[in-house]
Amino acid sequence: MLKIGVLLPARFSEAGDYLADARALDAAGVDSLWLRDDDFDPWLVLAGIAAVTGRARLAVSVSGRDAAPADALARRLATLDRLSRGRVLMTVVPADGPGETEALIGRAREICPRSLLLHANGGSHTAVGARLADGLVAASEPAACHATFDQARDRRARDRLKTPFELWTRMAPPTGREQWRGALAAAGAVGATGILVPADPRLLDLLRNGDEEDDRSDLTLAQG
Repeated sequence: MLKIGVLLPARFSEAGDYLADARALDAAGVDSLWLRDDDFDPWLVLAGIAAVTGRARLAVSVSGRDAAPADALARRLATLDRLSRGRVLMTVVPADGPGETEALIGRAREICPRSLLLHANGGSHTAVGARLADGLVAASEPAACHATFDQARDRRARDRLKTPFELWTRMAPPTGREQWRGALAAAGAVGATGILVPADPRLLDLLRNGDEEDDRSDLTLAQG
């Protein structure tokens, strides 16, 4: 079954509504909750989300700037891992070169041996992720990530790697059931195992009632 990840807003005005949205998405069965790293401190926000959810993985982004000093990253990951009861999903931002990216992945695994995905879109980073990570997050929607996924699968086949491997693509905010179903079908057609969608007022209704045609506009996110 295709995993659904939800990209939550980087900024919010009312903490209660924001956390209520996270709790509702968790209850609706999403695989993971993701944050942009361009506004409020994502570590603090994810700590709050961890306290009100119990199922969804919490995707935390790790880059080269987080690795120094290493002890600070270790404390953050250990704290979030404990608060979330083991639901941390690390997503690594590639460094400038494959060697630096390999080192960053290795360091992240030493600190917190949970699932680790690499952000990549072709090239050497895809090869590194296919060998060392537990999955890839493509930078584009299904129609544009076919080559990246094929490259990762080919590399893993050459290296005879048979462990589970996640392939994540993205989609635009849903506009309705037809577009939602089309996006899920397109992701499945390229072999994606997960799809990352921005939080949207219609999303909760689509997640809960994806096969129903009735208007359920009452089931919306508070942030909408």
